[in-house]
Formats: sequence, C-alpha cells, structure tokens
Amino acid sequence: MMRFFLLLALLLTSLPADAADLPPQPLSLREALARGLERNLNLRIEQLNIPMGAEDVLVEDARFDPFAEARLGTRYQRTPSASALVGDDHARRREHAGALGLGKEFHSGLDARLSLETARLSSNAAVETLDPEYRTFLFLDLNQPLLRDFGPRVNTADLRLAGTRLEQARHAYLDQAQRLVEQVELAYLDLSRAREVLQLRIEARELAQELLEANRIRFEAGIVPITEVQEAETAVAGRDEQVVSARQQAEIAAQRLMELLVLGRGASRLTPDLTTEPLAATSPHWPTTEEALATALNARPDLRRQQLEIAGRDIHLEFFANQKLPRLDLEATLGVNGLSGEARNAATANQGDHWRSVDRMSSGDGYEWFTGVRLSYPLGNRAAEARLRRADYEKRQAILGLKDLENAMETEIRNAGTAVARSFERVRVAERFQQLADTTLEQEMERLREGLSDSFRILDFQDNVIEARVRKTNALVDFHQGLAGLYRAMGVNLERHGITHDPALKERFHVPN
Repeated sequence: MMRFFLLLALLLTSLPADAADLPPQPLSLREALARGLERNLNLRIEQLNIPMGAEDVLVEDARFDPFAEARLGTRYQRTPSASALVGDDHARRREHAGALGLGKEFHSGLDARLSLETARLSSNAAVETLDPEYRTFLFLDLNQPLLRDFGPRVNTADLRLAGTRLEQARHAYLDQAQRLVEQVELAYLDLSRAREVLQLRIEARELAQELLEANRIRFEAGIVPITEVQEAETAVAGRDEQVVSARQQAEIAAQRLMELLVLGRGASRLTPDLTTEPLAATSPHWPTTEEALATALNARPDLRRQQLEIAGRDIHLEFFANQKLPRLDLEATLGVNGLSGEARNAATANQGDHWRSVDRMSSGDGYEWFTGVRLSYPLGNRAAEARLRRADYEKRQAILGLKDLENAMETEIRNAGTAVARSFERVRVAERFQQLADTTLEQEMERLREGLSDSFRILDFQDNVIEARVRKTNALVDFHQGLAGLYRAMGVNLERHGITHDPALKERFHVPN
C-alpha cells in the first residue's frame, strides 16, 4: 500500500505552473518524473476516484448504523352519531400522540426496532370512564430473514462491492501513474536524443566550416583549385540545413516534455535551453522474459484491477443466487403498556396523571407478544433467475478480459525485451562503426595534409563519423526506451526510479513502511 500513499502525497503537493520554478539546467530524469506526477491533470482526476470510493464505502457501511426517529401528531374526529351512549348528536374524539424510536439493521439481516409511544385521548363517549385517558406503550419489533437476505455475506454485498471498487480505483490510479512515468521517461529520452543529434549536427557544420576556411587559404596560395572551395561551401550549406532541422526536432521534443510536465506558457521561452542529463551507458543486465512475466503477474496494477473485477462478479453471483430463494422471515414483537387518566364519575384503579401510565407500563401491568413466520415467493421467479444468469455472463466477461489482458501483457514484455536486446546489439555495432569511421577520417586527414586527398573524400568521411555517432545515439536511446517499456510492462517502473521507496520521500510524505 506504500505506493498508493506516496503517489497520493505527490499529487497533493502541487507546484506553481509557471517556468520560474524550473531547476537549474540540466533537468534530471528524476526531477522530470516527480514534476509529471505532481502536475498531471489527468492523474489528479484519476486520484480523486480514491477518496470518492472511500466515501462510497462509508455510505454502504452507514446502512448498518443505528437510527433514531420521533413522531408528534394530533388527531380530531367529529362523527354524527345516533348512539345513546354518546349523549350528543356527534361523537367527538381528540388524540395527541408522540413516539420515540431506535432502530438498527444488522449484518445478519436482522431488523430491530425499539419504540416508546404515548398518547392522550379524550372523547364524549359515556362508556369511557377516563377522560382524558393516557396510554403508554413500549415495543420491541424483530424481523429476521431465514432464507432470502439471510447472513452477513448477503447483507454486506454492497459494502464489499464498494470496498472492491475502492481497491480498483487505487490500482487504476497506480496504473495511470506508471503509464505517465513511462511517457515522461520516453519524452525525456527523445529530448536527450534530439539535443545530442543537434550537437552532432553543429559539430559536423563546424568541421565543414574549418575545411572551407582551410581550402580558401590553400586556394589563395594556389595549392588547390576553386572547386575545392565550392565543394566545402556546398557542404557547409547542406549541414546548415541539417542543423536547422535538428534544432526543430529538439524544440518539438522539449515542447512535448513540457506538455507532460504541465509547465505554463512562460516556460516556452526556455524551450531551446531545456537540457537533459547525459545518456547513461548500456548494461548487459536486464530481466529475462520469464523473470519479467513472473514479476508482472504479481505487480501490474491493471491485472490486479481486473482480478478485483472478477471478485466483484463473484459477490454479485453469490448475492443473486440468494435472491432466488423464497422469502421466509421470522417476526417477533414484545410490548408492555400502561393506562391512566382522570375519572369522570367514581374513582377507578387506573386513575392518575400521565406519569402513572408510564409507571404502570414499566411494571408490566399490561403486555403483549407475537411470534410467527411470513413466507412469500414470486411465481415463476423469472426476475431473480434472469439476474443470476446476467451475473454469470458478466463474470465470464471479466475472466475473458483478464485472459486478454494477460496476453497483451506478455506481448508487451516480449516486444520490450526484444527492443532492449536488439538495441543493445546495435549500440555495440555502432561503437565499432564509430571507431572505424574515426580512424578512417584521421587517416584521410593525414593524406589531405600530404596532398593525397580532396574535399569530397574528407566530407564523405566526416559524414560517416557523424552518422556513426547519430546511429550510436539512436541505439542508446532505443535501449533505454526499451527498458522504460519493459519495466512499465512489469509494473515496477516506479520502484525502478525510487519513487516508492526513497527514505527521504517516505519521511517527507509520511509514507508507512
């Protein structure tokens, strides 16, 4: 869980959006990754699903909280009457009633309610010996399902589903963070490539310019013909075009990186100066396909999210299987009551004020109880059958989705492993090619000094040297980009860059061990 809390903290510590807070150049990959995690708006949107999911869990858990209720009311009836017991043309009855209650639903499905009710009644009926009359009742009502909706697993299904969705939100957030880190790393490496190529193109232009100046001196001395000067001038113009093109690619790569880091418009003025650290050397050590697959099965958040989807479908299946059962509920009621009032004529045993009715109720003077069962079952039960079948189909979909994701994961890992291995080989070949091209150029320059070579051959060998270095740069960047894709496909690229286990970050963001 450490990775979730760290990434959460990274998002909550956002930085200013203008370019003034850019670190001194060059920008390190670690700084770029941290800024991407802090600033990316899509990641912040995804992060908000976590507290929203936590609130959903709270809502479902609150269903089992006890609740209180109160009721106050007045009723008056005036009914025409021909009864001699009324002594009037109308029967009149007035009632003031109030009630307090506590209720709770339990994980087992038990619904329990305790209520205290009291009423004051008055009427003009001659048969009533008390007027007004006070009645007080205390009831305990219990309803326990025995088949449908019975047991904690059924009644907490929505709560468990909310918990599953919360975990899915955490894994979805982590998956998006890993993909963002990969995007930032790829863009960072693309900028490294573009700036390295730009520097090589500038060096190539300088070499051509040096040759041009040397040829002009030799031409003025009558050593070489004018064609040697023109050949060098043509090369300088061609390499000027290459420099402009390389600078364009560097600026585009810088803009792409700044977009991922969500830098403000003020940062655009720094685009040409946004530099990266030198490319790291290759290493012959990287995870094998088997090691990568084994790690990915345990570490990839999108796999875990899909596994949780299957777990959620199992909860649905269990719930809807229970809903097929008949409803058989055990019902029970236990109550006590008390009566008091003001006697109309002669004194009675029930005479007294309102509190007298409460006292007689508490002594159990009057009581009642009820117990029984209630059975109900929809004929055909088609809706429950259909819901269960649909839940089964949804689980099949989730299982197939997991298999498809595993296949895609394996393809990603194998492709990334191939890219790393072949790029590693290309780096070695490019290094040999560069050594040969450097040696050949040195030899040809010596021949030029001896008057045995010309500008055409020198420029050609210079092109070979520059192209060899460009090839090496491309192979080196492809190697590191392949590693970025491999570790992201394994689900451990955050750990690879120390984002989730840096002691300083743990202390800063209060990340638990």
